[in-house]
Amino acid sequence: MNIINGRIHGKEIYDVYYSTGGGSMIGGGADIWVNNWIEEIAPHLKVKPVLLIHRNRPKAKWTEEQHQQFENNVKAGRGGNPGRQAHQKIKKTYKEILKDDLEHYWQGDDLQKFGDLLNNARRIHILHGYYAPHKYITDNKDRIYSTGIHVNVNDALNANTKLKLQHSRHFFMDPSWEEDIVKYTKNPFWIGIEKPNLKSKHDHLLHIPNYYEFKHNLDVTDNNTVGFASRMETRKCPHYMQRIPSKLCTDPKDVHWWVKNLKIDIRGWKVYKFNYDFLDKFYKQDWGISHSAHIYEPFGYSIFQALDFGKIPILSKDWLMEFDYPFRAFGMHEFYEQWKRICDLSIDGRREWVSLLRAYLREKYGDKERWKEEMLKIYNS
Repeated sequence: MNIINGRIHGKEIYDVYYSTGGGSMIGGGADIWVNNWIEEIAPHLKVKPVLLIHRNRPKAKWTEEQHQQFENNVKAGRGGNPGRQAHQKIKKTYKEILKDDLEHYWQGDDLQKFGDLLNNARRIHILHGYYAPHKYITDNKDRIYSTGIHVNVNDALNANTKLKLQHSRHFFMDPSWEEDIVKYTKNPFWIGIEKPNLKSKHDHLLHIPNYYEFKHNLDVTDNNTVGFASRMETRKCPHYMQRIPSKLCTDPKDVHWWVKNLKIDIRGWKVYKFNYDFLDKFYKQDWGISHSAHIYEPFGYSIFQALDFGKIPILSKDWLMEFDYPFRAFGMHEFYEQWKRICDLSIDGRREWVSLLRAYLREKYGDKERWKEEMLKIYNS
């Protein structure tokens, strides 16, 4: 039976794609993954997609009518170029979704409709869900066709044990849910660069690594300031940067948590409040070494981005182990020693390692078309 964009017995046929972020709500790599799905996958789906975002709609400062009135004023010569630039910034900041023709709903707008759309979908695909069970998902577990697994829950929860830290900073996670959601899902897939190493041992867990497009390919600098552009979760190991001149693009509240609970020394740090639209400007700032020694890192957008902008990284010992890279660290002492080694490295030495690593990652994880093909095999089957 052909149900592509069709109806059966008068009922519209559609597939639900469920997410906890996307559009302008970017807080981490999983949200970027969802936006890539919106841009690259959604236009090629055979069955009508309906995107359900399990969040409240971002509150725009202006209504659509106000946007239109402002544009009319600019066109009529009332506002000038500064007004036009400010308006474009507002539109970019509060744009809800990348594809205007993708039907989408926010859970906070209409709870009943959100639930009904899930309950009546042909299939449910979880792009990025919560790390704990939720009634919306458990009530419809028999129709979950695919789920993207973006983090190893058990590893994340035990990062402080590996690092020998008294406290841990992470999302709320239920370790049993990872096992359950893989079991419920017909086509679960892991997005990390390494093969999945989850507690779940189901044979049907697919490995579809994420991708990254190198667009900047900037040259290295001889600046020795360390940069960090991630959430300050325990597995990101921000405490490695103690007493090292560093710039951070993150949530200042998380910095405060680390100071209060683990008494880390942040002298020499300069902290910028994370905003995704500011990220490129941050990477273009005058710092040359990237803190990329995150443990249990599935994919690592910030690592790819740092290389793209010409920052030489200090990597962890469990990320991309197949690549023979000399600047790896586990623990504060090793990180400090590797930082000193890079400080003494010539500009040509930095350039060589960044070029080699960038080329390797581009070859292995830079093929967007291959990623699209693998994803669409699932969604259009």
